[in-house]
Amino acid sequence: MTAIQHHSLSEVECDRITGRLAAIRLDLERRGLTALLVQGDQDIRCIAGCFGHDTRLLITPRRAVLVSDRRYEEYLEPWLASEKFEIAIGNRPEQLKRMGEILVEDDCESLAVQSEQVTLAESEQLRQAFDPIALTPVSGLMDTHRQRKTPEEIDAIRAAIVVQQEALHDTLDALRLGMTEGQVAARLIYEMRRRGAESEAFEPIVGSGANASVIHHVPGSHPVDTGVLLIDWGARVNGLCSDLTRTFFLGEPDEQMARMYNVVAEAQLAAIAACTPGTTGTEVDAAARQVIDAAGWGDQFAHGVGHGLGRDVHERPFMGRAGTESVLETGMVVTIEPGIYLPGIGGVRIEDDILVTETGPEVLSEALDKRLETAILPIPTGAIES
Repeated sequence: MTAIQHHSLSEVECDRITGRLAAIRLDLERRGLTALLVQGDQDIRCIAGCFGHDTRLLITPRRAVLVSDRRYEEYLEPWLASEKFEIAIGNRPEQLKRMGEILVEDDCESLAVQSEQVTLAESEQLRQAFDPIALTPVSGLMDTHRQRKTPEEIDAIRAAIVVQQEALHDTLDALRLGMTEGQVAARLIYEMRRRGAESEAFEPIVGSGANASVIHHVPGSHPVDTGVLLIDWGARVNGLCSDLTRTFFLGEPDEQMARMYNVVAEAQLAAIAACTPGTTGTEVDAAARQVIDAAGWGDQFAHGVGHGLGRDVHERPFMGRAGTESVLETGMVVTIEPGIYLPGIGGVRIEDDILVTETGPEVLSEALDKRLETAILPIPTGAIES
């Protein structure tokens, strides 16, 4: 019988892990904290490079311990072999007992827990298990370490964009009148997976006709017909997400829809131009909103202009009108996605992924055309593929 070959962590991966752990420990020290329990799946993957399903990461001043159960024991062997992590395997009570022992052994007086990831019930369970060590809820600690992307993460986002663009082209080739919105969404997912995406970044949004005015429409059995067709989709490659929206017209749009499209396109260009280091999210949002307000559709632009993009499809920085004073920095990747939505008629949204650089914004999805003339598609003919 051939032995199963496990991958080992490369020198580059080990160096990245060392850097991440050092940065987090320094952050904890600055906050007056001695240890951190990481429970977010994508946070664990960001630090260690492994999937975080039912796995926790305990970071103390002296060690980093991946805590999981027997289902992941073999999977985690490369991380043990790297000597960057200890591995603690057991059922839930055994995991809590071992983590408590580690905290005592490492003289930890407090433990920071991610307030976004821990339920009230779990918080009480941890408090009882680790008494007398004080639990300190922290918010946004990992966000600060994830906002600025590494070159490897940016490459993964670029690759995800290529995958989703190619998937869109094949899906549009297969599009037929009468296909349901759900079938179009399923085809997008299939085409992305076929090209190497580990998953879709989120459930695609496909809205035909009046459904295009529903900002987060859930595609179902509604058939695709002539008129407006809004598609919002993304791929996940090597743990990083892409997120694009394009609005199409099956046949010539009427004057109102064509004007809406051009206004949204102008607003998006204004917001993209504002994506420079030192600009706040509110200022980026205002750049798009000014264009849409001037066109008379300000009340129909009901969401922020964009958000950070990375290991989660929605992450910091967020860009909207109120309470979004996050400052853009070099290395951040954000979406810019203004829209206008007319209930009962339809909507237009155009979204691209933007890298903030020292010299200005770089549109990572620039290859996907968004001019009105290319958004107008011939009315599909022929039978639906079985």
